[in-house]
Amino acid sequence: MGKIGKITTPHGRFETPTLMPVIDPTDIILKPKDMRREFGSELVITNAYLTMLHFGHGEGVKIHKILDYDGPIMTDSGGYQILMYGKVDVTPDEIIHYEDEIEPDIATILDIPTGVSATREYARETVKVTLERAKQALQIRSNPKVMWCGPIQGGVFTDLVEESAKEMGKLDYQFHAIGSPVELLNGYRYSEIVELVMAAKRNLPMNRPVHLFGAGHPMMLSMSVAMGCDLFDSAAYILFARDGRYMTSEGTLHLEELSYLPCECPVCTNTTAEELKREPEREKIKLLARHNLHVTFGELRRIRQAILEGRLWEHVQMRCRSHPSLLEAFRKLMVHAGTIEKLDPVTKKSAFYYSGEESAQRPEVLRHRLRLEKRYSPPNLETLAIIPIFENNHQKNLDDERVHVIKLIPPFGVVPEEIDEVYPLTQNQGPKELDAEQIRSVSESLAKYLKTHGKSYKRVILFDEGRWGDKLKKACDSVSEKLEIAKPWFLSTTEKLNT
Repeated sequence: MGKIGKITTPHGRFETPTLMPVIDPTDIILKPKDMRREFGSELVITNAYLTMLHFGHGEGVKIHKILDYDGPIMTDSGGYQILMYGKVDVTPDEIIHYEDEIEPDIATILDIPTGVSATREYARETVKVTLERAKQALQIRSNPKVMWCGPIQGGVFTDLVEESAKEMGKLDYQFHAIGSPVELLNGYRYSEIVELVMAAKRNLPMNRPVHLFGAGHPMMLSMSVAMGCDLFDSAAYILFARDGRYMTSEGTLHLEELSYLPCECPVCTNTTAEELKREPEREKIKLLARHNLHVTFGELRRIRQAILEGRLWEHVQMRCRSHPSLLEAFRKLMVHAGTIEKLDPVTKKSAFYYSGEESAQRPEVLRHRLRLEKRYSPPNLETLAIIPIFENNHQKNLDDERVHVIKLIPPFGVVPEEIDEVYPLTQNQGPKELDAEQIRSVSESLAKYLKTHGKSYKRVILFDEGRWGDKLKKACDSVSEKLEIAKPWFLSTTEKLNT
């Protein structure tokens, strides 16, 4: 579901996944054009409601002129102010007309954010009203230069999120945004974000970019991309800086507690922690904000490279080890492996790396199991040889047309020898010492295979070298009456097999 996209706007082309730094039009700490030059920022987001309050209307009031920026700009509409303060002094129609007037590249309708503390009744009302406003906006918007974003609401009520996404996806919008994650992010409630995003993604058109509101911290980006999110906005780079917080890809640190700056960005290599602490307040904020953007855009570049190399899953798995709440969320994502598998590339440039027990739930493993169950029939042979495979003993095959060989390859399980070159069955690497999840997944796969196909063999030989305890033998219970046990190092010739 993680992908690289290229989107063309009247003010240039940008690539996804990307971060949109939030720009306060009334207090610009870092200029958008400087962000583009220093961080590689291609798209920024600002608030149309605040712009209207401070700059008003007029022939020359254009958002690109106000921000002094000639690249792509997205505008929010005041929904965040509704979430924070309960209301805004503008109607939905007025904000649509105003966004058409100031001509951002991407504009957002004035939705009603659900929030995470809403009752079910209120959440349903936010979905209903947001959809009504989205339909009305179709009749109002008039500037063909502006692309429009239809927000998804429903909060923690995933059935309402699904309803919102399904109905919004039927309307003529070029982008969608998933609302209400900010409070979840602030509370480290990442598992609920997984449920929120997956509920929306399952029901949105796959060819429309999805923006995850407020999810701009680098530690969360890789998993969000893996779920199919393309755009992220964040004011955290500046808000954290004002609070003396220092972002990393693994979490947030406090400047006052740092003796060293653990980063390679220009800010951190040109100063020390003590020097940064002694900077005048406004300059310190600016330097911290620059660092926070460097680390965030650096993480996005790593994510893009991982996508191109087919290593996104390994990257997500590594990042999610940095915080217990992220690991919990990653395991929650495993529940949706079936959805992810449908969109996961069948082949990739890199080998499959086993990086921990979560690897046994990866889409590649699920795909192999499904294909083995639904698309495979064994050859009509009397003898079945079951060979556990480790490291460099892939070559220990049985060159005998009378014997059907199946290999046990962690974490995939049963791999018939005739299809073992299919990616990534033997294009994978894992630790020599098996963990409990590898043993469980392989044993479960073997038991299922023998229960389905075991009766077609007259003789079953299990080559067990002892790493598995009694798990493999128990997996062979359904063919116990014709089971023989042998040691794998007897496999040098077919004659020894027959002996």
